[in-house]
Amino acid sequence: MQAQSLQPMSDSFESMRPRLAPTVSVVQDGEDTCYLMMTGKDMLRCRGPLVSTLVTRLLPLLDGTRGVAEIRDTLEGTLEAKQVDEVLRLLLRHHLLMDAEPEQVLSTQERVAFGSLLALLSRSSTQPYRVLERLRRMRLVVVGDSELAREVVESLAECAFGTIDLVSPRGAWAALTLELPVRVRHFEPGHLRDVIPGAELVIGVQDGEFNFTRQMRELNRLCLRLGVSWLQVQLTLEAEGWLGPLHTPGTACFECMDMRMKSNLRTWKEQGLHEEQVEQGLLMGRRLGFRPMQRQLAGALAIEVLLHLSGLEASRLVGRSLVIDALSQESSLHPVLKHPACPACGTPPEARLHPWGEEDIRLERTLMSGAAAP
Repeated sequence: MQAQSLQPMSDSFESMRPRLAPTVSVVQDGEDTCYLMMTGKDMLRCRGPLVSTLVTRLLPLLDGTRGVAEIRDTLEGTLEAKQVDEVLRLLLRHHLLMDAEPEQVLSTQERVAFGSLLALLSRSSTQPYRVLERLRRMRLVVVGDSELAREVVESLAECAFGTIDLVSPRGAWAALTLELPVRVRHFEPGHLRDVIPGAELVIGVQDGEFNFTRQMRELNRLCLRLGVSWLQVQLTLEAEGWLGPLHTPGTACFECMDMRMKSNLRTWKEQGLHEEQVEQGLLMGRRLGFRPMQRQLAGALAIEVLLHLSGLEASRLVGRSLVIDALSQESSLHPVLKHPACPACGTPPEARLHPWGEEDIRLERTLMSGAAAP
């Protein structure tokens, strides 16, 4: 079998309990060739006189019940210890092995509930159990009052986040039931300031065109003040899903995006009037209320959050919004730049060259008042 010389063993290598990744299948082609298939496109081809020993003796030992030293001892007289180590390291380097040692801290219920997630994580990490263990220690906060907020909570629970705090009126909470080993807690909106500190991420859910806009502005400013990262998800009446941007310290915030979006609307006046009257209770806010689209958007959001917080990939939502057309299934990424006059994260009025106040820089109000003047 052909293998390159690899680095000396480390303590972490010695403490491993190697297990073939769940997606790996072994296909033998004659006596001296075999293929370790991960997907229909990815494979590792092994060739040489030791292939038969690899398939019949070594690979069956990789079930997560033995340590590296035990595997060496079992194969003594068949393969030298150096050969065993080289093969194991080769398989690790190609993400064909995972370390099952951290599995000991998981309950049987957790192993069953998150088996598919572990298989997914093993494609990108040689220690998927450690990634899962880290996710189980995380706490997320979801803020919203609609069916979409409940779908978001359920999708995040499928991703094994240990604690999810839902900030929502009691009526929205009543319909939420989960059978996963995830702790979901409910808080009334008045407790928002007590819930956010210490959360890994806050998610604001806006279902409909103008529902929850005032609350999103308040959430934005609270997260900015506390230095907590958060992102928004919105499903519009036109069946467009908006994910992000992910607001981290120093990047564009919710109000930056809100101001820039409104400045590009021809119907800025009508939109501004509509939003204000919904906030004042003069108009009823409307929602799309279509469960398949809510589930789809919640699932897309959960995957983005999973990739970001697991550390497997850098989030593409930092400073950008992902827009998904739920009907055509087309999607696009849009950069969101900080607005220099943003009332939430921009330069304070007294330090600006033109020290306009918060009401003055809300474009729709300024233009509406000007249009009303004789």
